[in-house]
Amino acid sequence: MTGMVPAIDSLDLAVLADRVLQIAGEDDARLAEVLDTLDPDARAALLDSDLLNAFQLFYYHFRTVPDPLAQDRLLLHAAQDAREGILVDSDEDLDVYFLVRDGTPAMEVREADVVLARFDGKDACRRARAFLAGPGR
Repeated sequence: MTGMVPAIDSLDLAVLADRVLQIAGEDDARLAEVLDTLDPDARAALLDSDLLNAFQLFYYHFRTVPDPLAQDRLLLHAAQDAREGILVDSDEDLDVYFLVRDGTPAMEVREADVVLARFDGKDACRRARAFLAGPGR
C-alpha cells in the first residue's frame, strides 16, 4: 500500500498478529477468514506490515496457492515488501511480480524493466496466468 495506512500502535499490531496467527494455525484458508473478520483499519495495517509474510498476503487476496517456487519466494518476504513488488515467476523472457498498492492486489508481467501487462484486483492472478498462456507463449 502506498497510500495512507492507518496508524496503529506497533505493540497492539504485534499482539493482534499473534492472536490471528494463533487462531489460524497453519491453515491458510482459516487465516484469510480470520483476517476478513478484523476491523478494516486493523486488517489494512496488518496486511501492510512485516508481521505477516508475502505468501499469507498473496493467499488472502487471491485465495489460491501459487506453484511451489512462487510460494517459496513469497515466504521469504514480509507482506510489506509487496508495495514494491515481489518476483513470483520467471522464464527466459518474462518476469511476473506480485504487488499490493493502496490495498489492491496486482500482478505485473515484465520484460526486463518494462511492464507489458498489469492486472489489478481479486482476479489479477488468474488474468496474469491467462496472459502468459495466451497465443505465442
